[in-house]
Amino acid sequence: MPAQPVLRVDALRAYYKITSFGLDREVRAVDGVTFHVNANEIYGLAGESSCGKTTLSRTIAAAAKPPLRVVGGSIVFNFTGGPVDMQKADDQAVGAIRWKHLSYIMQGSMSVLNPVRRVERSFVDFAFRHVGKTKAEFLDVVRAHLRRLDLNPDILAAYPHQLSGGMRQRVAIALATVCRPEFIIADEPTTALDVIVQNGVLAMIRDVQKEIGSSLIFVTHDLAVHANLCHRLGIMYAGRLVEEGGTASVFHAPKHPYTAHLVASLPRIGNTEPKKGLEGTPPSLADPPPGCRFHPRCPLAMDVCRAEVPPMIEVAPGRRVACFAVTPAKAA
Repeated sequence: MPAQPVLRVDALRAYYKITSFGLDREVRAVDGVTFHVNANEIYGLAGESSCGKTTLSRTIAAAAKPPLRVVGGSIVFNFTGGPVDMQKADDQAVGAIRWKHLSYIMQGSMSVLNPVRRVERSFVDFAFRHVGKTKAEFLDVVRAHLRRLDLNPDILAAYPHQLSGGMRQRVAIALATVCRPEFIIADEPTTALDVIVQNGVLAMIRDVQKEIGSSLIFVTHDLAVHANLCHRLGIMYAGRLVEEGGTASVFHAPKHPYTAHLVASLPRIGNTEPKKGLEGTPPSLADPPPGCRFHPRCPLAMDVCRAEVPPMIEVAPGRRVACFAVTPAKAA
């Protein structure tokens, strides 16, 4: 019998609901997303800016705050202690899960590290209560963890502004993994880092994931990073998942027209042909188009695409696509 996925997201809908000047607005940032993550797996989420990647990761991490609200679907983690439905868990249960079982590396390390407190204090504030040791023993655990990650324990005495951007990001990763969680969500952890520093941060994430055997959701718009890190890849467009599969298969044989465009946009050594941009702009998630949300920009759009939402259908083992050009409407 196959092992249960560590995470199962089913028909998740998370909207920003705003009331302004007597008018109600609804931004459908995540709209009917279904996928799962297996044990010891790195699952990538890709797509252009504002497609819903960060909203999805924040919702999964139970970090959604008004005006963001979960309006439907479920998020179930299958931790070693048993399954946990994050939408039904109360604040006390979520607090006990965070950092010990589930950690979240946010966009920008300064979002995590308090700029007016030393780094040591951030470790104490976030992780101390989950370790079950005295403070002195806990700090010994932190120092040993930092050494394993090739970080000098002396940084515990520093303020965040005294560290470089790359070093702050490494500290944020160390903070997220010090309790050896079963699941890690990394939201754009390499944004604003140069290529050399980015490579070091990615190597660190890969080593940590292998060492503690965690499952990982890795969010970035950089497809090259996904190609080098992730086992499986989900492509998002306008709040919906449009394609999913093994990373190599998605790159070598993209099925969805949007995925094909993303892959074709990557630079290749020796290829001097000009790249053709995708016409149009992503739709407003406050007023998305009917049917497939990609149809206004899709070169393969048909009448059915303008009227019906294409379901995510398995077109090969481990490959799912939401596109009527790939899966005819009669298969819906």
